[in-house]
Amino acid sequence: MGLFGNRWVAVRTETGSRTDVIDRLQALFKSHGIKSKITFEGSTLKRIHVPKKEIERARELIEAFDKEQ
Repeated sequence: MGLFGNRWVAVRTETGSRTDVIDRLQALFKSHGIKSKITFEGSTLKRIHVPKKEIERARELIEAFDKEQ
């Protein structure tokens, strides 16, 4: 069983100076009612996880977010 069991899936990973993207994605998910969790590996790797049932909505939001960048 993974860190959050099998209910959570990592949808984005960033490293280095781009880790702020994860924080902005978490704010976007929250504004759309999607729960999320952030994990760290070392001091430079950051991941955002969403519940399995929210993967499609999260991916749509990430796609729109990336187009704006």
